[in-house]
Amino acid sequence: MPILPLELVFEVAQHAWNSNLHPAERKALLSSALLVNTLWTAAFIAVVATDVHILDRPFMNYYFKLLSGDSVIFRFATHPQVLSDICRSLTLYIANDTLPSIRSRSEPEAEKLLSDFLHTLKKFDAVPNLKSLKIHFQNVSCEDIFRYHRFADFPGQVENLELEYTFTSSLPRWTIPMPHLLPPGDNPSWILPGVRRLRVVGGFDDLMKLVFVCPKIESFEMESCRYWDHQSRKDMRDESLIRTLFYRGLPAKYEHALPTQSDDHPVQKLFVFTEDPVKSEDGALTYFWWLSHDFSLGDITDYENVQYISCQSEEGA
Repeated sequence: MPILPLELVFEVAQHAWNSNLHPAERKALLSSALLVNTLWTAAFIAVVATDVHILDRPFMNYYFKLLSGDSVIFRFATHPQVLSDICRSLTLYIANDTLPSIRSRSEPEAEKLLSDFLHTLKKFDAVPNLKSLKIHFQNVSCEDIFRYHRFADFPGQVENLELEYTFTSSLPRWTIPMPHLLPPGDNPSWILPGVRRLRVVGGFDDLMKLVFVCPKIESFEMESCRYWDHQSRKDMRDESLIRTLFYRGLPAKYEHALPTQSDDHPVQKLFVFTEDPVKSEDGALTYFWWLSHDFSLGDITDYENVQYISCQSEEGA
């Protein structure tokens, strides 16, 4: 039987693993690939360790066994430290069959996987070169990440964060952010220190408050997101791709508006933004923000020391 070159086996493994697969299909692919021979095992472990997918809690436990070197697989594969170092992207799956009709008083079990994984990652001091984190939420309340502080141990080296929400049935009322009708979720007590590009797909527009915990934010995208329509009193879905770009420093024409230092009051933060979006070449509706200071947690509710000035769209084009 002819033996394929390692480069070709690696290319095949990479193409298969990077395909758009359901978690069950991805599990089956990995299980089968590891049984072919030592060449395929080595190739697949390298691919899986570069673009990590945490499919469920047993898979999380298996991944950390790999990172600790506690696996028979190291008879065929590389050193566990190498597996940690080569990780560049990570995808996590959080799934429920349905959403309960009434909010549970206890912490939901499936959602714990996110905070448990990030906490263990921090404890292992693992994946120092991780740059992109994507989280798939199925039938998960958008407020869960705030209410249970899921990102308290968020890795500081991550620059790209994507949250994708899908719902398989109609949403219970308690999951819909409705100002003045239901109490809002807790404001974050944590930050996402290295995130420059943030993307939310399918979730509620209330998730835009995540911007305020990203001190290095450069780009924020929302696609196919939901919002509460006050007129119809229903949750609606906007299929548009909406992008906001953030710039440090103000245009010269607005510098005069910066408040001066006072002994009695802190210096106001000044945010200048376009009131209407510009349509970009890729079809996205794009807003522009100029920041005199970085965002901070208090900016979510602090109207006293934050000043917003709107400008015309063409100024940002």
